Amino acid sequence: MKKPTIAITMGDPCGIGPEVIVKGLLEKKLYTLCRPFVIGDARRISEAAGQFAPGISIRTIKTTAEARFREGVLEVLEPAETPLPPMAYGQPHPEAARAALQAITRGAEMALRGEIDGITTAPINKEGMKAIGFAFPGHTEFLADIAKSDRFAMMMVGGGLKITLTTIHLSLRDAITQLRKEKILDAIRLTDAAMKKDFGIERPRIAVTALNPHAGERGIFGDEEKREVLPAVDAAGKEEINVFGPFPADTLFYQLKTGRFDAAVALFHDQALIPIKLLAFGNAINVTIGLPFIRTSVDHGTAYDIAGKGIADPGSLQEALKLAAEMARFRTRR
Repeated sequence: MKKPTIAITMGDPCGIGPEVIVKGLLEKKLYTLCRPFVIGDARRISEAAGQFAPGISIRTIKTTAEARFREGVLEVLEPAETPLPPMAYGQPHPEAARAALQAITRGAEMALRGEIDGITTAPINKEGMKAIGFAFPGHTEFLADIAKSDRFAMMMVGGGLKITLTTIHLSLRDAITQLRKEKILDAIRLTDAAMKKDFGIERPRIAVTALNPHAGERGIFGDEEKREVLPAVDAAGKEEINVFGPFPADTLFYQLKTGRFDAAVALFHDQALIPIKLLAFGNAINVTIGLPFIRTSVDHGTAYDIAGKGIADPGSLQEALKLAAEMARFRTRR
């Protein structure tokens, strides 16, 4: 079977993205799983390699047809015609945000055209992106817009858990306001489809969390379970989705970890991210489900405070690349 081709987008060049990419690609096993290359500024990646991974050399390419995908040679496809100006690690720069956006856009376009099998994204600086007019909360929403996908969700993978978020980057107050039957039902449907298509489980067992303590205790601690969550679970069951719940969140993730369920649907950001980061901090993976192409990402930000110091951990980048390759193989088999 042909190894999948995965593009790694550079992310913010002033953050730890270039460092974790070059350090991450020192792992020889990655080249046995996929054909990786970088979309970004070749000079910045070359500087990072010289500083953080001297065992890697950089080779620029204009198309994937030119790539050799060999260990020790990291190939970089530049989306911009002119190289980045000099810039310091750990300090925002308008050109850094533009370069990050160009890399993401190029990767998504290549994936939509079928030129690559998926993308793995390094982190962006959301404040810097907003300053250049980027009108999206993050990668997830931007990629969905490029792909013209109305139905999508964030799934976090790590520590033996797969958890889809019903709501993402919202205040807790706003997240609760948005928790309606149809939104929860859509998250269940997306999770079911992703588990089948991307993880090879033909009849996944999906659990849904409750919002309130003790799942509301029959209305004593809130009625959202009765009004919105349970109707969504019942509706999904009628569609022959193998779904269960709602379960109190304080016990559900233990059951997910011990194998009673294959995936869970959480209702708000921290409900999903706390168990993931407890079990897999630094190695968790962010997956966008519902897109027509594979997208995985690191679970951390640009980390300006440690950028350029050589101490960034490439573990999440490596795991995200491995998962993108695994998902691509499952899609090929279907």
